[in-house]
Amino acid sequence: MNNDIMSDVRLPLDERNLAHVLSAIALFVLGTRTPRANSKTATCWWDERDFVLRAPMNEAALIDAADRFIRDIRWIPGFGGAEQGSFVAGHEIGSNPFISLADDGQETSPLKTFSGQVSPGKDLLDKQRESLKRATTVESWISQTSRNISGWGLDCRVGSHAYDLGFSSNDEGSGILDPIYPAIELLSIAAASFFVVVQGWQSDESTIRYCVWTQPISVSMVSFAVAGRLDGLPTRRYRVTNRGTAYGKGAAYRFFPEATLQS
Repeated sequence: MNNDIMSDVRLPLDERNLAHVLSAIALFVLGTRTPRANSKTATCWWDERDFVLRAPMNEAALIDAADRFIRDIRWIPGFGGAEQGSFVAGHEIGSNPFISLADDGQETSPLKTFSGQVSPGKDLLDKQRESLKRATTVESWISQTSRNISGWGLDCRVGSHAYDLGFSSNDEGSGILDPIYPAIELLSIAAASFFVVVQGWQSDESTIRYCVWTQPISVSMVSFAVAGRLDGLPTRRYRVTNRGTAYGKGAAYRFFPEATLQS
């Protein structure tokens, strides 16, 4: 495989948006599973505007690989609270990003943003998958929107206009301002469950830190790069703390706003 057949796929993803960073990881990993764009040839990085994949593949192959995987994800409930369970996709068993790995007795991770009355499978995953439509380009696929379904709270574009005021968009009647991006929702939870250990990004009970890298790296390095575990790799470091409604820390519904660049 020589470099003259390599091509760049530029994805309009925002590195300040946690859901976009996770989606970028999922797209790159799944893209390397296509017959031509394997892990030995593909690289990726963030420039000043986009996430860039360099591999011998086209957008149609990338969409096909990603779409097939996320449509196959299922949630297997466990025992206990709504957050207990595992994600599976075909023969692959994912992790549970809603469980904390901290040794201070904390049971849930910052990514557990939904209430105890919400089923991650029936109320979130299944409805997101049902609303997902195929598209001809990656940009149109990840930009599609849907109404009247819920998200994982990871996409900073969704919900904050109402949540910051202390109520959900459904309660105050402006749900039309809160479109869900089903491909982003599904890609982000796929990355958090199958391709990275998001609990390793946790710095306290509500906050995570992550990095975006500005030089090409291979798929085997991605999980280390985004966690800031590669010395010498140029990165931009971000911090983001989830927020709830006006009812404070114990609010049932939480979300992640735009991440803050760290000096």
